Amino acid sequence: MTNLPANRPSPLVEKVYIDKKSLDSALTERILANLRGIPREVVRGPRHKQTILEAIRRSDDPVREGKRTLFLTTQKGRFVKPCPCTPRAIGCGYFIINLNLQCPLDCTYCILQHYLADPWLVVFTNLEDLWRELEGFLEKQSRRFVRIGTGELGDSLALDPITRLSTDLISHFQGKDSVSFELKTKTADIRNLPTAGASSNIVISWSLNAERIAVEEEIGAPPVAERIRAARDAANKGYRIGFHFDPLVRFPGWERDYEAVIHSLFQTVPRSNLAWISLGALRFPPALKKVIQTRFPATTIIYDEFILGQDGKLRYFRPLRLELFRKIAGMIKKWGGENIPLYLCMEGSNIWREVLQWKPRGKRDVESALTPRSCRRNNN
Repeated sequence: MTNLPANRPSPLVEKVYIDKKSLDSALTERILANLRGIPREVVRGPRHKQTILEAIRRSDDPVREGKRTLFLTTQKGRFVKPCPCTPRAIGCGYFIINLNLQCPLDCTYCILQHYLADPWLVVFTNLEDLWRELEGFLEKQSRRFVRIGTGELGDSLALDPITRLSTDLISHFQGKDSVSFELKTKTADIRNLPTAGASSNIVISWSLNAERIAVEEEIGAPPVAERIRAARDAANKGYRIGFHFDPLVRFPGWERDYEAVIHSLFQTVPRSNLAWISLGALRFPPALKKVIQTRFPATTIIYDEFILGQDGKLRYFRPLRLELFRKIAGMIKKWGGENIPLYLCMEGSNIWREVLQWKPRGKRDVESALTPRSCRRNNN
């Protein structure tokens, strides 16, 4: 889907359901115009929705079936929430915008298989409510630098060829110097990203992995090389670029394969455009392991030396995590230099100290380290 022009329908979306409350939305009209020829049906009330969900759940693989089904509805709760962080881990003060749920990609390790109640792809169409909420939220945060983005509960750009939400979001945040807005993706189609007026406070970031993991575990995602080229093209459009090596996965030869990706990254993307790189090791709740075993019986990444952490997730045994982080951080410094902004995702302060040689006192320290110099005067 990510390689199609914006005016072409997605072959991965086989059916569209529209909540009757979303029928008059301009975003609904835009999406349906980009999905001509795809069957659609209006959902009239919770009982009708439940009937459709039950039909999806009766399929051999409800998760995969849901990835072919798009539901257009309205967000009834808050759009903006603090990024959920593992208890006792150092947070980074990030905020997420929940504008879409679920993802058409099908990574074996994806927590969304277990985390979200509904299996289908969701796009919330009440953008006017989002803009009002953001206005109030940013006003309350006016005395600090804010990092905010989409991509926590669904890929930021995977549905962009049909939603074109990237253009709306970039336009809204462009020029707000006290805010860094991030779109996170595993895809490679950035044709909807505007070039004119691209602003230094907009970050387009890519989830990267070793090529073997990308091929075997990140089903539906483009090769790593394509993602890196897309990052280069976004940098050429004027955007700052981020990378997330998360989840880092151990396998025979992982050191060689990850270094090849890191070397390619720094050979391709200008360092001057680099906003940050995050590192996170493979982790998952025990219940997700059963889902992975059922849906992806050939995968081997869940069979390693894992322990149950204080957060209730299975994690690599501490010495194995430290080895992963130290070696990957060393590769980044080797090829990118000592001043690359690095942070760890969902790790405690002692791991930070042992890997990055500094121990944040809390999320404000991390926020400060990731704030561009030009904006630090606003980070009070």
